[in-house]
Amino acid sequence: MTLSRRLALLVVVLLLLVFLGTFFTSVRNTRDYLQTQLASHAQDAATSLGLSISTHLANGDQASIDSMSDAIFDRGYYRRLVVENAEGKSVKKLELPISIDGIPSWFISAFPLETPVGEAAVMSGWTQAGRVLIQSHPGYAYIQLWDNAKDTALWFLASALFILLLGMVLLRWLLQPLRRIEWQADSICNREFPVLDKLPRTPDLRRIMEAMNRMSVKVQRMISELESLASSLRSKAYQHPVTGLDNKRRFMDIVGDRIESDEHFMQGAFYLIQLKSFKEYNDRMGYQAGDDLLSEVAQSLSKATSDVPKHTLAHLSGADFGLLVEDCSLDESKQLCQRISSTLCNMYATGRPESPDVAHIGATFFNGRQGVKQLFSEADMALRAAQSQEANSWHMLAPEDLDSRVIRGAAEWRQFIEDALELDQIRLLYQPVVTCPERQLMLQEVLVRLPDPDDGELIPAGVFLPVAESVGLATKIDQVVVKKVIDQMIADQEADTRFSINLSPQSLVDDGFAEWLEQQLAQNPAVASRLVFEFPEYGAIARLEQLKALIERLGRLGVMFSLDHFGRSFSSLAYLRSLKIDYLKIDGSYLRTLEENRDHQFFIQALADIAHGLDIRVIAESVEVEAVWNMLSSLHLDGAQGYYIGRPE
Repeated sequence: MTLSRRLALLVVVLLLLVFLGTFFTSVRNTRDYLQTQLASHAQDAATSLGLSISTHLANGDQASIDSMSDAIFDRGYYRRLVVENAEGKSVKKLELPISIDGIPSWFISAFPLETPVGEAAVMSGWTQAGRVLIQSHPGYAYIQLWDNAKDTALWFLASALFILLLGMVLLRWLLQPLRRIEWQADSICNREFPVLDKLPRTPDLRRIMEAMNRMSVKVQRMISELESLASSLRSKAYQHPVTGLDNKRRFMDIVGDRIESDEHFMQGAFYLIQLKSFKEYNDRMGYQAGDDLLSEVAQSLSKATSDVPKHTLAHLSGADFGLLVEDCSLDESKQLCQRISSTLCNMYATGRPESPDVAHIGATFFNGRQGVKQLFSEADMALRAAQSQEANSWHMLAPEDLDSRVIRGAAEWRQFIEDALELDQIRLLYQPVVTCPERQLMLQEVLVRLPDPDDGELIPAGVFLPVAESVGLATKIDQVVVKKVIDQMIADQEADTRFSINLSPQSLVDDGFAEWLEQQLAQNPAVASRLVFEFPEYGAIARLEQLKALIERLGRLGVMFSLDHFGRSFSSLAYLRSLKIDYLKIDGSYLRTLEENRDHQFFIQALADIAHGLDIRVIAESVEVEAVWNMLSSLHLDGAQGYYIGRPE
């Protein structure tokens, strides 16, 4: 029960107690007054009648006695009249039965009226000739008492109703600051930190509101400081101090993680870019000029790759830069080589490079089979080949034994995916996400597969989903997957497992998908609270407003949301405050070498502390070995996922 209702109930109880006390006191005082009047009335009548019939009683004039007694009794105010002679014998006796109409019996029982007997002596000279006994009738007294009680009750009820309504208005006004404080507390829980400017005049409420304002400011400052500290340390640990790009250590972690992850990376391109004669330029022009040139090259490379959806650009050392592009075809890789080469060549027009021969590019295509060392070796071989050619040359190695599942053309891929959708060939696998350290099931992540028409083997999502996004079929796949999971949950309603479904960033910008998804969940409200929708961080940042709108739209139905592969980019952590997500999955590149990398450990723990302050649960991806699993609890992580925990089934 709310405070306002409790106070209203208290007011009602107090008014009721006051009413009952006032009512009983008023009725009892009125009753006592009426009883006194009845006694006085009976005594006066007895005295008057005694004087009137004194001569007639002494003379035995019965007719006069009867007429005088009847005259008094017939008024109806008396219930009993007795005239006795000197011997005590009744000369005249009149009685009226008690009949009180219109008065509730409970009222008569609760407030009984005593009717005293008025007595007067009848004298004959100095001798007593008899006596008169008269008892008043209580009927009229009861009517008056009842009318008084009704008037008192009605007046009090009307007054109480007015006071109650006035009290409710006053309570609502007085408690308005509490509602604002409640709103402020809810906002803090929702990762917002408002400060209430209008303070109440009531001292107690004013102090509470001031304390809440201080708390809101301090919590916001604390989280901002943690975010700033984590971002600063991450930048120092993973970014090159001159160019701001990923440094070599971070780049190697990312490349190693992508190569080990069949689920997310099955094909792409790896580039080594080297400036021509940078050492001589640095020695001749000075370190500051060299740093300026490196910064300009980094900006040019970032501009050339700005429209590439999933890529990692790094400054490896000195004149060397590295680039990893995920989910691109061989033709797209070659086109990117040409674009980067042209962009760097155009730098000569700015006057910064002294020679028109600015840089060379060596690239190799990744088909899912090379290891890290082989990939670097192939790119280095391609770079040497490019350097042996003309100025600003590039060279790409394309392995002849490319995976047949990868080399389908765009039209062939489109037909293959459309056929799979039409024939309902999409298969779902499930990988567990468990709590740390209890290892209790937290989520089941849904993974998508397509059967290869040639050999029947299941093709990982990392192969066909990038193609599906490029040909506009990713949203249709999302719809099929969501519908399959909902149907499975409906068929097994007794289970309480929560399922996590990866959605394509393309679905965020598809208004029809959001409407369709809301309809599906509205028709099946029981399953909504067991669903978690995941979006990759790179797609979420690019479509932040659309993601916020979807979270607000579906959050009312109980759906939860998660960010996948968090930490790939160097974006600010501050946007997490405005994004009402429930889970955060740390990218596997931070986990694969966690036991030997203290920077990774510090960053993960700082990130977990920030997320917990925002009521976000943090999950580690790519937990492949026991040593990493044993460290997660000490880093304050909530859950883990990876082959060590369980493979997709």
